[in-house]
Amino acid sequence: MAANYGGSTGDSLKSILQSAYQARSGTAFQQVAVGTGFAAKLEAQSKARHVSWSVIEGLSGSDAAQADQLGLLEHLSPELRGRLEAVSLPGAVTDYGVALGDTGYVIACRAQVKCPDDPIQFWNTKDFPGRRAVPNVAPVMLASALIADGVRPDQVYPIDVGRALNSMARLRPDVWTTSGDQQMQVVRDGQVDMAIMWNGRAKAVTEQGTPLTLRWGGSVVNPNYMVVVKGGPNSVEAMKYLEFYATDPQLQAKLAAALGYGMSHRESLASMKPADADALPAAHAESQLRLRPEWWAQNAGAVGPQWERLVAG
Repeated sequence: MAANYGGSTGDSLKSILQSAYQARSGTAFQQVAVGTGFAAKLEAQSKARHVSWSVIEGLSGSDAAQADQLGLLEHLSPELRGRLEAVSLPGAVTDYGVALGDTGYVIACRAQVKCPDDPIQFWNTKDFPGRRAVPNVAPVMLASALIADGVRPDQVYPIDVGRALNSMARLRPDVWTTSGDQQMQVVRDGQVDMAIMWNGRAKAVTEQGTPLTLRWGGSVVNPNYMVVVKGGPNSVEAMKYLEFYATDPQLQAKLAAALGYGMSHRESLASMKPADADALPAAHAESQLRLRPEWWAQNAGAVGPQWERLVAG
């Protein structure tokens, strides 16, 4: 079973990547849309001794670091890691997986909306009025909340949790916290005017007929990985699937163009159209804060419940 974020992401993974591997190997896929909270859900499966996922297609850096710390992910063999590093971008291969692109969390606004340029303005509901949505992703929003509170991106870590939560609390009355699919729906339907949003989700909403303005200033970037789940129903085949993805630059280029997140292979970017390449987070690196997944892995146990209480209102 392949677990991923579902929605447009799941559709692209199925039509581009899973179908290609199935045609070559004969392996059939059962896909499950998880939404968010992968690490907690995977930990619950492990404790219940009923792990149902074999591979996760797009585990965020923070979730991946946490899951690996809990011993929930298979590690790549030294031989496989060496083969993948030889064809991958620097830093794209870890002990537990290979990059499935970077997720940029950008400000996205509907047409005719006065669109904030950065988190400081997004928090300014007086000068930039409108209904708002943000992702229910604590590592991202705590970092964004500090930037909104005037902290320079290069000084966000280590995160001042109290200050970040206080900043989020100021915005909480004016904002919805959402999963990826929910966020696309409320933006598309006009239930909100602007959102801090997955850049690939914003791209999909625009392509579906609701043009959005994107602002990359102060955006937060979270790496995503393809990983194999320890104790999954078919971990051996899942590792073969991971290698298949990691070593095919053309498939990666198609996936990056469809989703807008990026790739791991060194040769993929050369075959992409300029407009598709410009939609990737890598094209806006000067405006970004890159998350430190290890910080979340070390602090999730203490910080996660505080975030959940804030979201619950």
